[in-house]
Amino acid sequence: MRGPLALLVAAVSIAGPLPAQPTQSGQSAFAAVSEIVRLLQADPATDWGKVNLEALRQHLIDMDLVILRSAVLQRPVPGGLTMDVTGPADVAAAIRRMVGMHARVLPGAGPWQVEASEIAGGLRLVVTATDPADPAAVAMIRGLGFIGMLTQGEHHAEHHLMVARGMGMGH
Repeated sequence: MRGPLALLVAAVSIAGPLPAQPTQSGQSAFAAVSEIVRLLQADPATDWGKVNLEALRQHLIDMDLVILRSAVLQRPVPGGLTMDVTGPADVAAAIRRMVGMHARVLPGAGPWQVEASEIAGGLRLVVTATDPADPAAVAMIRGLGFIGMLTQGEHHAEHHLMVARGMGMGH
């Protein structure tokens, strides 16, 4: 055995086991793409002619813009919360794409109903409890707020794989 691997084996045998190794393959968007690539490569049924990692990259850019660069004004309303999510032109476009899609899947993810409407610079999301007299449901909506609402449904990893497989952006 020669080269770097031989040096590593020699070092391990002399010094003992290696310390913990990193598990993240870089910045979070890069790590997400890297994970999807590993899954696609491990699946013999992957149709590489349909794979579209650029679409996934664009979606991750939208996620970054919405999560980190948007402004969110949250106001309690009877039975829930109104959230105005806005930003400059590139952020507003990402808000409309991403939050608009989430608004369609959120009603099935919890005890709430959702309305989304365009406003200057983004979207208004109104989430109210299915039963506005249920204080626990109202408290959950208000506690989750905008960012917590986006996490509901635990479909994101599967969604990213579908986007990469060329199956579109739908949730």
